[in-house]
Amino acid sequence: MAAAKPFTLDDITFCIKTIHRPWACSRLVQSLRKHFNQPKIVVVDDGRPELRFSAEYPDTAKHCHVINLDHHDVGVGVGRNTAIDAAETEFIFLLDDDHVITPDLHLDRVYERIQQHDIDILGVRQGDGGRPMLFAPLMNGLRIWMFRGEHRRIGPLAWCDMSSNAFLARRDTIAKLRWDPEIKTYEHWEFFYRASHIEKLKVAVAEDCMVVHAHVGAKPYGDLRCRPKFRKLGLRKHGFHSMRYPGGGIVHA
Repeated sequence: MAAAKPFTLDDITFCIKTIHRPWACSRLVQSLRKHFNQPKIVVVDDGRPELRFSAEYPDTAKHCHVINLDHHDVGVGVGRNTAIDAAETEFIFLLDDDHVITPDLHLDRVYERIQQHDIDILGVRQGDGGRPMLFAPLMNGLRIWMFRGEHRRIGPLAWCDMSSNAFLARRDTIAKLRWDPEIKTYEHWEFFYRASHIEKLKVAVAEDCMVVHAHVGAKPYGDLRCRPKFRKLGLRKHGFHSMRYPGGGIVHA
């Protein structure tokens, strides 16, 4: 087990990509500022001008580095890559705009463990979700199976293939891995499949650390989120014709 540097918030930038959920983004930023002293926050917004976080909540946005992209709906991949590129710290902590920070995050534990165990991506739970997941090929490699499981465990720390979208990682690691800019949504599994199965990064979940996932289903957001063609794009990219979800449901490319 490697020695860990003492916890310091100076080493971490919180990276948020948002679109058409300004109230949720403001709630997240306020929760970060409530629990951390002057956190470094980057928010990338590709929403329409009238629905932007900085326009709706300027008093909250002034505490962040807000990047309003010129083009509407560039997608999760471009937005997150932009946020990572803007960070200047050793570590980034990725968050979705509908997450909320509470004392249950225990960021000091996450910071310590990622160093002690030489982990590349260390996720946390998000309420009932965010448990460690694995990938396995089915049907002679034509179907990818995503299921609850872990490679090994030390106490609450479980090594796996996929964590939640709330994770700590070294900025340079994610800047190299990146999200596929063509996959605007349904990007989660594809990002982690490349991370764990292609790049062989070490992924784990700290199951005793968590954020709240307080979903906001705003219609302008929902219409952009539910576009199966991008799931198809990810599946075909890796040679799969279908995916099996943890509950047994199957979707086809």
